[in-house]
Amino acid sequence: MARSKVDLTKMFSTAAQMSDAEVEINKLQAEVERLRALQAPELEAQIAALREQLTMQSGQQEIDITLIRPNPEQPRKTFSAQSINSMARTLEKDGQLHPVILIVEGSDFDLFDGERRWRAAMQLNWKTLKSVVMPRPQDLHRKALLTTLYREDLNPLDKAEALLKEISERTEVSLTEAPRILATAVRRLDYQKKMKQVGELIGESDDRQNQVLEELDLNDSEKQIFKVLLDLDLNPASVTANDFRMLSLFPDLQVAIRESNLKAAHAMVLQRLSTKKLRIDEKRVSKIRFEATKKVIDQNFTVAETQELVKEIITKHTNKSDSNPSNKQVKNIMRGLKELSLEKIDRSNLEEFHQSLQQKLKEIESLLQ
Repeated sequence: MARSKVDLTKMFSTAAQMSDAEVEINKLQAEVERLRALQAPELEAQIAALREQLTMQSGQQEIDITLIRPNPEQPRKTFSAQSINSMARTLEKDGQLHPVILIVEGSDFDLFDGERRWRAAMQLNWKTLKSVVMPRPQDLHRKALLTTLYREDLNPLDKAEALLKEISERTEVSLTEAPRILATAVRRLDYQKKMKQVGELIGESDDRQNQVLEELDLNDSEKQIFKVLLDLDLNPASVTANDFRMLSLFPDLQVAIRESNLKAAHAMVLQRLSTKKLRIDEKRVSKIRFEATKKVIDQNFTVAETQELVKEIITKHTNKSDSNPSNKQVKNIMRGLKELSLEKIDRSNLEEFHQSLQQKLKEIESLLQ
């Protein structure tokens, strides 16, 4: 039996309904899991309903902006300058239409929803923000992840890192090992033609998920990771193929995603601009990749246009490399070595050949350093 949807407003009751809230919080694990089924439009409506209920219960307050802190458990770590500037213009023109949702933490407040508005207000030098307040829920990272996961503005790097954190907090698998373990399991089940069974578990009951996972050829760590992802309504195959691939991107491409809104699909194409492909040193490759990335962003390239650009760059440098006389000479030598039959060479000549090779290897190592 599939899980039913949960109403956020029942999960975060405060003040007048405090006793009911305590009961709900005790059941939070099961309740939050049912939130997985929510998609973006409905999720936004639930957050609006939560905001309205908190306003009715505890009232809207003007909170000193210096007392407000970003939520340390917020999965979304990246807020582009463009999005903050856009929000600042909206606040300046229309004022603050909706209060932010804050979590009480001593004399300070952590943001549960509305960090972009808070950043924009800071930019405008506002002194206070309209706010509604709720008590700190259990499993804060999980709630922040679930309320953020299906929003379109969560960039793929933030999503991948948030998923890794959720896996590490709910299993015994480390952050560094999780992507490798997941990829290995998915490849094996894909080869066995069993990944379809896993995909069909999305939205199913816990009992059904556990039953099928037990039947598959998975070790404990693999089962734990699969369960975490299925609880978030995510297909493990999609996570390893799309989300976790972001973690292996070159650092400059990761920066471009976070700071310049480079799309994930474009970044994966630009990842092909490597020393291996271009056959030049890393410093020159980094410069070429930076210029290509800037062109893709500035001219708003499609994925197909990005692919064509990368193909042209690789072809250009490959042809240059192939036409270099020195490279041809090296290739001829390597071909000759492969074809060389050592059994037919006298021992004295082999010893001399060995010494010559050792000398050349020392020269090569010196140049590479």
